[in-house]
Amino acid sequence: MAKKTPEQLAREFEGRKAKGLAKGGAAFWPNILANAVLKLTVAREEITPETLIAQIEREGETLDVSVKSGAAEAIARLKQAVAKGA
Repeated sequence: MAKKTPEQLAREFEGRKAKGLAKGGAAFWPNILANAVLKLTVAREEITPETLIAQIEREGETLDVSVKSGAAEAIARLKQAVAKGA
């Protein structure tokens, strides 16, 4: 088996780290959803699925992998709940 260069090892480590952060970030979706509701309440905006999704998308535009994956999970679950309710 060929030995890997330090650069290859570093790339593999970063890839595994990003994958782990993305998986762990999906656990943050309840917090992201709650924060979106609080922000809309403070702004005295009507809380509808569309406004929640828009707020979560704005929050998901961060560079943090955990927040991005949590926001994506929150949006997916919110859309699923709306579809079930319709």
